[in-house]
Amino acid sequence: QVQSWTPQLVTTPLKQTPPNKLTEMLWGTINCIPTAVMAMVLYEAHVFQFTDTNGQVAWLVATVASFAVIFAINSSIHSYLVVKYAKKDKVAVSVGLYYMSNALGRLMGTIGSGLLFTYVGGDQGAYAGTDGTMGLAACFLAGTFSSVLAVVITAFIEDQDVGLKCGPCLTCVGGNNDGDGGDGDNDVEAEPVASK
Repeated sequence: QVQSWTPQLVTTPLKQTPPNKLTEMLWGTINCIPTAVMAMVLYEAHVFQFTDTNGQVAWLVATVASFAVIFAINSSIHSYLVVKYAKKDKVAVSVGLYYMSNALGRLMGTIGSGLLFTYVGGDQGAYAGTDGTMGLAACFLAGTFSSVLAVVITAFIEDQDVGLKCGPCLTCVGGNNDGDGGDGDNDVEAEPVASK
């Protein structure tokens, strides 16, 4: 549901519609925050060092809920950009490849996080297995690194002519486009032709 509300509640009020690569880089960076915070909390916070289950549940629910909302906003932006960047005669193929790679990424993430959760952390004994807190922290850290990698890869896309706004009064990154509909790079006024 959040994906369908993104244009009305997020990108339009922030003047980020239609989104471009800078919009995706901003929201991709914001996407790193919940997972990075949760990894640090799992590694260091007192609540996860002991059996304070109410505190643990509160942290996990708050982190997963905030990540889910931010991820849904990101997904909405991705969906738009896939269609925007697709060649006009290859839109269906591009969208299909996007969803296929999305599914493959989820599969690899599931397998990778299962391995991290299982093998990271000290052995707690024959019947207890490894330390689940450290395994969960490693999963959140891996998610953070994956989001950072996505932002870095997105930086190589050429799509920054309109810049990035973060509301009606704040321009985070200025664009090259002067608003005349051109690409901003080669806007040259024509010389008047002299009549003979």
